[in-house]
Amino acid sequence: MMVSVLGLVLSTCNAGFGNEGAGDTAPDTDLAFGPVDPRFADTDEGNGWAGQVTTESPEPVAEPIDLPPVHSQRPKLRLDGWRPGPGRDLVAELMGVEGVGFVTALMLGEVVVGDGPAATPVKVAGVDVEGFRVLTPQVTADALEVWNRLNEGDAAFTHDAGHRMKLPLGVRIATGAGRTLRVGAYASNGVPPVADAIVSRRTAKALGLPDPNAVLIALQAGASPKAVAKRVQQVTGIAPTVLEDPRPRQAFITGASARRAFEPFSYIDNGDGMIQIDKAWVRRNIVWAKVPVFRGHVLCHRLIINQLRGALQEVVDRGLSNLIDPTQYGGCWVPRHIDFNPAKPLSMHGWGLAVDFNVSTNQLGQKPTLDPRIVEIFERWGFAWGGRWNRPDGMHFELAALMGNSPRG
Repeated sequence: MMVSVLGLVLSTCNAGFGNEGAGDTAPDTDLAFGPVDPRFADTDEGNGWAGQVTTESPEPVAEPIDLPPVHSQRPKLRLDGWRPGPGRDLVAELMGVEGVGFVTALMLGEVVVGDGPAATPVKVAGVDVEGFRVLTPQVTADALEVWNRLNEGDAAFTHDAGHRMKLPLGVRIATGAGRTLRVGAYASNGVPPVADAIVSRRTAKALGLPDPNAVLIALQAGASPKAVAKRVQQVTGIAPTVLEDPRPRQAFITGASARRAFEPFSYIDNGDGMIQIDKAWVRRNIVWAKVPVFRGHVLCHRLIINQLRGALQEVVDRGLSNLIDPTQYGGCWVPRHIDFNPAKPLSMHGWGLAVDFNVSTNQLGQKPTLDPRIVEIFERWGFAWGGRWNRPDGMHFELAALMGNSPRG
């Protein structure tokens, strides 16, 4: 039996879900494997998606840092307005407070990036590379490429900020400090994000950011956040903010047949356009698979693989494989919102049920150039083409119907 997916309402608790082609909500490109557009080069790490890192190192190249693995901790307290005074090491003092497990200080401020009318104030945090890493989401903490980029003097932007400002990875942007800042990575830096971008403390000083003025605090197991907050206030004279744990949300596809076919998942919203999906769901549903035409393996939902493989094999059998550029493969599974915008519904890429290819010649909002014979093959194999949407997304195909091993006639 064919299970229809296209046109069904995709739902979550407290987070809208919608077909990516509805109205003008089609997504920008993203790369989950085999990056071609430098804005979206990625670092997939097992059951998580670490972010996006430029593959080119800046000049001069700093020595790569060799950080040992860490167990990420979620900060439970945040202290703003920190002014420790000369000769006082407040981080060391806070580490001595009962119930405190880990402390790192931030240099928070605004940096104007861009020139002329495009100049935009951006919230930037200067961080201790090794110390702050411990308090980021585990998938970011594990991505050594991100921390090496910071060590080399680059900035790591959140996905939302990078997309909103249309900042390609690797680009150097002017700053109000009279310097240029290279966009070295996209990565989630906290839940919620601590800033639009993070840089090393060395870079922060060069950008004119203030001395450390905020502190993040993780607690020892079993410690009461409210009780520790009172102790911290006694030491600092400032009442810290208690950071609530993010509430898990549920994503599911409605419709009896589709819901039976596609297992719902729980996720945490990072607040920067990315989500963290339950790892057990990822292990059961997201797979690496080899397919024709595309080089290497794709990372997708297991239920899309047969139809993707079938469509691409037909492309080969009909002698049309030259119409798909394997170096322009744009990815499949990326756990995110549409356009990396946390205010928009979750993307079909978040389910691993969409694939992008021929990226550079079929950009979002532009007239698609994809050969109609390729479109016809994919549509018969149960895919909907983004090139037919109000805001065309010619690179994008998403699963519209689950079928057997044969295309529709």
